[in-house]
Amino acid sequence: MTSLHSLAQTVKAGTVLFEEGTTGGGMIILLSGRLAVYRGGHKVGTIAEPGAYVGESTVLTGQNRTATVVAESSATLVRLTENQANAFLNTPAAENKVVRHMSDRLRSVNQQLIEKLDRITNQKEAMTEMLQALRTLYIEMEKADASRDAYYEAMRALRRLVNTYGTGRYTKTRILI
Repeated sequence: MTSLHSLAQTVKAGTVLFEEGTTGGGMIILLSGRLAVYRGGHKVGTIAEPGAYVGESTVLTGQNRTATVVAESSATLVRLTENQANAFLNTPAAENKVVRHMSDRLRSVNQQLIEKLDRITNQKEAMTEMLQALRTLYIEMEKADASRDAYYEAMRALRRLVNTYGTGRYTKTRILI
């Protein structure tokens, strides 16, 4: 039987190893270097642990690739064909590692979902407060006379809203417009 290390090859930074949405049954075992993982064009992770698997879910499920994987640095890796990958993944040590790896991924995705839900909830609350404040200001402006003082008071109220809710990006407590 051929040893895994005898199958090792080095790829240069920028090499696309897998493309999201494509079919394929092989997988990669990282020996050294860093791999970037992209979904929908957004970087979602980095793989740098020697011995980490990439592409095993496609081998196990027969589904299309769920991510694009690119060598972030020069990387030494082993490419396994679908048959080699199936034989490799059917060993007890590999099965345990795959289950552990999938559990880690699931835990990470769950944490990301919780954080995104918290951000959405905070943004919704801030937007509700801001809209209520704008409504109140509109009602006050409608009742006010057309004097210079009323104009400046309205501008101060708007400035307070901008200072309270932000000016361009979202954070946990501010919506930046």
